[in-house]
Amino acid sequence: MAKWFYDEWHTFDGRSIDQITAQLSDNLNRHSLPITFVAHENLEIMGTVSLDISDLPEFDCYSPWLSSLYVHEGHRGKGVASTLVSHLKHFACSGGVTPLYLWTPGSTSLYERLGWFEISRRSYRYKDITIMSYAGLHGCSVHSVAQLLR
Repeated sequence: MAKWFYDEWHTFDGRSIDQITAQLSDNLNRHSLPITFVAHENLEIMGTVSLDISDLPEFDCYSPWLSSLYVHEGHRGKGVASTLVSHLKHFACSGGVTPLYLWTPGSTSLYERLGWFEISRRSYRYKDITIMSYAGLHGCSVHSVAQLLR
């Protein structure tokens, strides 16, 4: 997965494979943040998404963040990304955490279909990004991110 992330985002965020590997190791949690979810089929990794406390240092006032949504090319267009995002939202809901945030330098259409809305457009490292929020965790009591840090 670290190689995927490096290939996909290295020119954008400058992280080395070692830095990405360390971050993924920090995300090996089952019930607390940061956490990474992996979609797989017959031991083949199809994609991944993380829920992090911080993902965009300039916007640490927002938390938690959906981050590192990645689906391997051979599995794109099959609903894997939607399933990963839905699973992440369910995990956050089960902890009573809302709202959620994300940023993307790319298309927002997937996120909009899944109930996310744009809150800001900014420039980050000389590239345009969109910051989005999801507050539609219906039926969840609202707590702070501290609930998932225990």
